[in-house]
Amino acid sequence: MSAALAAAAASPGRSWLHVLLGAVRPEFRAEVYVPDAGDRVLCARPPTDALLARGRVKGCVVSGCRRSAYGLGLCHGHLRRWKQAGRPDLGRFVSEVGLVHTRHSFCVVADCGFAEAGGAGLCDVHERRFRRLRRYDRDVDPAGYVARLKASRGPRWPRFDTRGLGRVLTLELQYALQYRHDARGAALTPRIFGAVAGWARNVGVESLLDHGDRWWKHSAVGLRPELRGLTLAFLRYARNELQQLRERESGEECWEWDTWPVERVDPDGRWAHQPTRRIYFSDIEPPWLRALAKRWARWRLSAATKSPLSVSHTTSSLRRFCRWLEQADALPARPGELTRDSLERFLAHLRSDPGTGETRNRTIIVDLKVFLDDVRMLGWEPDLPISAVYHRAELSRQAKALPRFIDEFVMAQIESEEALSKLPDQTTRALVVLLMETGLRSVDAMRLLFDPITRDQAGAPYLVFWNHKLSREAIIPISERLLGELRRQQAQLRERFPDAPPPVLFPRPWANSGGHHPLPLSTLNRRLRNWLSDCDVRDPQGEPVKITSHQFRHTLGTRLVNNEVPLDTIRRLLDHASPTMTAVYAHVKDQTLRREWERYQQRLNIRGETIPLDADGPLSDAAWVKENLSRAKQTLPNGYCGLPLQQRCPHPNACLTCDSFLTTEEFLPQHREQLDRTRELIASARASGNDRLVDMNEPIELNLVRIIQGLNTLQEASSDAA
Repeated sequence: MSAALAAAAASPGRSWLHVLLGAVRPEFRAEVYVPDAGDRVLCARPPTDALLARGRVKGCVVSGCRRSAYGLGLCHGHLRRWKQAGRPDLGRFVSEVGLVHTRHSFCVVADCGFAEAGGAGLCDVHERRFRRLRRYDRDVDPAGYVARLKASRGPRWPRFDTRGLGRVLTLELQYALQYRHDARGAALTPRIFGAVAGWARNVGVESLLDHGDRWWKHSAVGLRPELRGLTLAFLRYARNELQQLRERESGEECWEWDTWPVERVDPDGRWAHQPTRRIYFSDIEPPWLRALAKRWARWRLSAATKSPLSVSHTTSSLRRFCRWLEQADALPARPGELTRDSLERFLAHLRSDPGTGETRNRTIIVDLKVFLDDVRMLGWEPDLPISAVYHRAELSRQAKALPRFIDEFVMAQIESEEALSKLPDQTTRALVVLLMETGLRSVDAMRLLFDPITRDQAGAPYLVFWNHKLSREAIIPISERLLGELRRQQAQLRERFPDAPPPVLFPRPWANSGGHHPLPLSTLNRRLRNWLSDCDVRDPQGEPVKITSHQFRHTLGTRLVNNEVPLDTIRRLLDHASPTMTAVYAHVKDQTLRREWERYQQRLNIRGETIPLDADGPLSDAAWVKENLSRAKQTLPNGYCGLPLQQRCPHPNACLTCDSFLTTEEFLPQHREQLDRTRELIASARASGNDRLVDMNEPIELNLVRIIQGLNTLQEASSDAA
């Protein structure tokens, strides 16, 4: 046995060979493994002969159509019409649709009897099968396809051959084959499997774990160029699974390793959506600090107070600190040597380092502060000096950012049915509508179960989902429109997985033969970017917009607050842990209202003079507060009182002669109506000889004329700008 195999021994008296013998099931120990016909991983790409014979060809279900059924019982022409019509109810569509163009010639395949659909002389079904065959054999033509179809005597299924390999290498490849089958992931062909087996045989290794990744990559020069990428990918996959098997059987807990696989410290997959896959401790020096870092990380992960990604950030900050200590020749051999002076010098180094941004600097210091505070609080290292700590005053102030909601000008463009119809598929469309209407976190939405709908006693639909942040199940109401989108998604999945529906509602379209893996967040955001580009969505300034899926959650929260929905109701709908996060949207409401008010900030006084607000001026915030208080103090039928809230009005019911009176365009109809009534009153007073009443109302008439003229000018300016 090689040195690598000796090091890989699982435990004293139990070799790596014994571990493999216990891990590989008997059916996979065959030298030539032949998968079942229904295996969608190892038999997903049958040989060309299997592509020829795929069952009896059926006709299109539309009455009078002479073409064969391409999909959903429809020929290719009717299927295209059904998609263009927005995928309506299939039964109603079949009963109402007319016939499509049909050629008079018939399919050249003997005994087919259906009309020709393309220039190759084949019907819809045989045309589709011919194109699938062309994916694997570019040299075949329609005539060759027909000839091979006649000569075909049945399919020859894939075979995975491990003959001629050493015992350990054979078992390792058989274990990788077994694990690939059980994981129900990407399909594997005998061609790639055989390339890895032949590669290992040619380089003369006893085990795939004999050398590191770099050695295997350099030894791949002899591989065929068209197979090199896929062969290296499967080799990495096999080596990774074998290493995990060795670690599981080593008798050590993963907490003792210098590299922690996230799937081991997060067995329930709560944080599987995060990008980090490993937590590294190997570069943390000296050893006593590495031991403390492992203990701290184990405690944080076990108590579920930090995610693996957050712990990984902290270990990265510790590695950065240790590298600086080594460069400064200040590595503490004992805990007592970690002094306050070292911490101060490291802080000064970060502040003066142009290669590190302010945000990253703050994160590093916060990580070190939390780590040292926890170690001291739990008493893990009594020799650690009391002064070896960062204080809160040393942390740079973090700006509080508002939620990144999407502007309503942009939402009006992407919410339209025309825009939604440009999404690439039903999965993306259902996800986008779901995120818009419910505000779910993207990860929670993409992990929905296949049937997440429930109803109350009145029949109203609700969505059941798992809140991964709070580790609890939640239920929120949904609309009938969203319910229809989810039902259409379920129907497509039943067609894609005819044997059994997948466990998740939004499975990824590749390397997912069993439908167990949900759509990745990166894929959704990439599709959103492409969709926005296709729709040419722009902001009010005419610039292209950038939107992430999580912004739909912020937009829903902002809309609810702006529509006066109580904060407690919003907290329940968004399933926040506390009202603190929901209260952020209350500040958004004031900002949103101010933005809308600034759009119509041109107000007029009684003389028809414009009273603008300098949005960038030093008193803009105070002026906005004063405006809100003034509007809250007294409601007038034709404007607002500009007096401070604390001051009493000396002119009750005489606002149109008061210098504190302000008005806007929305009150223009009331001003015109009051001007007509005022003129009628003046005319009546003059006829009766009541000069005092005329003197009282003439200033009001003059002010109304000025106000109306000023508001008309503002309206014309707004129309010209639009």
